[in-house]
Amino acid sequence: MLRRRAFLALPALLPAAVAEAHSYRQGELMIGHAWCLPSTGATTKAFMPLAVSGTRGDVLVRATTPVADAVAFHPVAGQPAAARWEIAPRRPVGMRADGPHLMLTGLKRPLAVRDRFPLTLVFENNGAKDIEIWVESSPYSS
Repeated sequence: MLRRRAFLALPALLPAAVAEAHSYRQGELMIGHAWCLPSTGATTKAFMPLAVSGTRGDVLVRATTPVADAVAFHPVAGQPAAARWEIAPRRPVGMRADGPHLMLTGLKRPLAVRDRFPLTLVFENNGAKDIEIWVESSPYSS
């Protein structure tokens, strides 16, 4: 009987395991669900929440991906790209389409919903972290 209950509970645990697998931690840095919009041309926007749990902030100094020529930091929508992105301790950065985001330019292929690709984020204090970007029309929609 106990084995049957455990088997029946397994499908309920799978979505939580998948969601957990798409969050990342690098030292005191936390990176939430990383996603980007499908491409309609040579650019697209990528998003992920970033937070530092310790008392010392960090700085995003570089981002690269094999699917684009460049990744630019846009801390404010509609403003020029920034060379670095400061992340204050215990003040999460929530990215969104009309706010802070990463701009991928020079896409080497179209990006469609359900595609996935690697992105490397390099932080001044917490080093480099490889993550996976999911292409979605909105977060968690694929």
